[in-house]
Amino acid sequence: MLKVKGDHRSFMEKLSKFDKIEHVYNIAGDNDVLIEAKTKNLGDFKDLINRIRSMENALQTTSYIVLSRYK
Repeated sequence: MLKVKGDHRSFMEKLSKFDKIEHVYNIAGDNDVLIEAKTKNLGDFKDLINRIRSMENALQTTSYIVLSRYK
């Protein structure tokens, strides 16, 4: 999840072009954007997070890793 400064739509469009990001959602609440991404390993995950954090309007990121899926 991300907190974003400024134009959310432009930020989300940029995120949607990242290869490893599968879905980008505009959300209500404490955060502005939710992404679903699939990486091969923790190194790729770290690289993706660092790339997102380096974006101009990214204020804060919060990450969760899915351990299992039931539905």
